[in-house]
Amino acid sequence: MLKRLHLKNFTVFADADFEFSPGLNVLVGTNGTGKSHVLKVGYAVDAARFNTNNQDFTINIQGTNDLAAVAWTSGLYRLLPEMFMSGQLAPLIRWNATSKAVIKADFGASEELLFELTPASMNAEGMASIKTLLAPVSTTEVFRSVFIPAKEILSLSWMLPGSEQIKAPIERNYLDLLHLLRRLPLQAPLSPQAIQALFEVLGGEVHEEGDKYYLVDAAGRRTGINMVAEGLRKFGTLQKLLSNGSLTKNNTLFWDEPEANLNPALLRKLAAILAELARQGFQIILATHNMSLLKEFHILSREPDKEKLPIKYFGLNAEPGQPTTVVTRDDFKYLPDVVALEVELDQADDLEEIFARENR
Repeated sequence: MLKRLHLKNFTVFADADFEFSPGLNVLVGTNGTGKSHVLKVGYAVDAARFNTNNQDFTINIQGTNDLAAVAWTSGLYRLLPEMFMSGQLAPLIRWNATSKAVIKADFGASEELLFELTPASMNAEGMASIKTLLAPVSTTEVFRSVFIPAKEILSLSWMLPGSEQIKAPIERNYLDLLHLLRRLPLQAPLSPQAIQALFEVLGGEVHEEGDKYYLVDAAGRRTGINMVAEGLRKFGTLQKLLSNGSLTKNNTLFWDEPEANLNPALLRKLAAILAELARQGFQIILATHNMSLLKEFHILSREPDKEKLPIKYFGLNAEPGQPTTVVTRDDFKYLPDVVALEVELDQADDLEEIFARENR
């Protein structure tokens, strides 16, 4: 589980701190404030952690681990540009920064990662570089985290076999997700209630046959996934991940704009499912600028007959030409700048004025 992420001179952030809840974490902000960047770097360090901890290292007597540091460095050197489609490390360092970019991640149990990106101007070699300063080696089993991008993935299953032969121009998280979706369903998955709720929304369950996906209803009728509404395919992706054990309480779900292509009714159902998973102990970190989703989470957090919803909001804001600032609150209405709310209030005022004029 990712407990904390500190970004310094990284992309649009000069100095930003994210202390995540073990449940639901909502990044709120307009386009360009770095919401997706937080998800991507969080997922990249989690993926590097999974890869590194599947290797065998011996801690030396000083408590440091040179082999682990090398493994972390090489893993992040590859993963970060693949996640951001940046081609290299240099574009990940904040523009005009006069010092190194520093990223620190805390996974709990005294397991911390610290690494830095050095810009080309500060390197004798004339190119950006990466170095791991603190390399954690977990003493417990590490599970692969999950990243669901804004675009639905089930209809893009053709990319996976193709990527085994060619270098696909696609972010790393798409291919990782397609690999996870390939897994066979479990006999006894962890969250049967959420899976049942997803079955009811979809009117069936998603099956895979030869890298193609179908929606199969209770009567056994199959519908090609391309014929299923794009918004519903997102529910199908979540259903598959829960059914095959890829998404559990032991890993983190990163989800970019889950509200994309969902109507208000489906949005409410998705919010309820995510809230229930958070109450069960699933860690979810999502990015949104949708006011309806924020309202629904607020309503769900106030349900009198349910246990308290573990939720945190992170308000991201940036003035023109300035780095993004971050404010953390337990209640989104206390965020100092919720642009989606301001726009909606302005729209409501405009609409009320039009109605009044028409009535006159």
